[in-house]
Amino acid sequence: MEDKNKTKIAFFLISLYGGGGEKVVLDLAKGFSLQGYDVDLLLFSRKGVLENQIYKDINVVDLKVKRIFFSIFPLIKYLKKEKPLFILGTSEHANIILLLAKLISITRTKFLLRVGMRFENLFKNYNNKRDRLLPFLIKYLYPKADGIIANSYGVANDLSKKLKIPLSKVNIIYNPKFIEEIEIKSKQGEWKYSEKQTILSVGRLEKQKDFETLIRAFALARQKIDAQLIILGEGGEREKLNNLIQSLNLRGDVYLKGFVENPYFFMKKADVFVSSSLWEGFSNVLIEAGILGLPIIATDCGSGSRELLAPKSDFNKQLEKGRIEYADNGILVAKQDINMLAEAILILSEDDLLRDDYSKKIKEKAKEFEVSKILKEYKKLIGDGCV
Repeated sequence: MEDKNKTKIAFFLISLYGGGGEKVVLDLAKGFSLQGYDVDLLLFSRKGVLENQIYKDINVVDLKVKRIFFSIFPLIKYLKKEKPLFILGTSEHANIILLLAKLISITRTKFLLRVGMRFENLFKNYNNKRDRLLPFLIKYLYPKADGIIANSYGVANDLSKKLKIPLSKVNIIYNPKFIEEIEIKSKQGEWKYSEKQTILSVGRLEKQKDFETLIRAFALARQKIDAQLIILGEGGEREKLNNLIQSLNLRGDVYLKGFVENPYFFMKKADVFVSSSLWEGFSNVLIEAGILGLPIIATDCGSGSRELLAPKSDFNKQLEKGRIEYADNGILVAKQDINMLAEAILILSEDDLLRDDYSKKIKEKAKEFEVSKILKEYKKLIGDGCV
């Protein structure tokens, strides 16, 4: 029987495919549910690899429409009937639909938008005529939200500039993590690889993650160390990367494992984690690797990685090619710098004391992302009624 005294809140997702934003929303929904809230998850499509990650006590509402735009009508009906305290979206399509519903409906529900990527990177994906309207709609509609949330300083700064609103109006709230669950899952699995030193990376096999640079850098490092590179993730560049691995004679040393349900087991077994991304908002996998004390090398890609690894530095700074930064909590290198990435891999692979030092520091830093701490930030933003 439904508890009428529970505060109802809602989240809206377009799909359950494996994006970082979708994972964050599912973790937020689970966190609020565990704290006694009545949580609804509204979906345009229930399809996707994340379906089995929906927490059991969350109410799934299928909007039952064939086109994303038509979600606005069942959404308005839902808001008028259920009257949630707030509803949150995390993709540009979901956020625009939410704000159109806000303008049409008469409701006291608070509309929150979460943004996980800078616009200059987001707009790179807009190739067809229909998508060309999105930048205009974003600039017009986003300022009408009751709260705008950025997952990093870099994203917040970009939002402020593009929307022409004060930076103080953008709330920087980091991605939540269930630390204890990650630690438990990291112990569950069977290792089917060599026991030699393992370099690990996780992400979609797409241009953004720039695994080509990582594989070429590993090929250079492999000339001096006996190691293997494992990449977890699936995507459109699999064939291209397989051909690169073969051309560099790295068969047996580089593995494209594909999507795995439990990447934490691999993080626990690996020696070094590398993120070679060209851009990020705030990488979930960097936080997760940090939770498990895995020493990190990351590209200084304009957002997220610098905030995690060099939290006392100027977040507007970005390394030029030919530079390595031994930051407080890990190593930063410039984007697409094969030689410096190879050097960082060599240094961190060969220096046991440096790995141990970075392991302790990043594990301590990662405690800041515990879900209970992040939920407090959301409650502070939401205000009255969210206790």
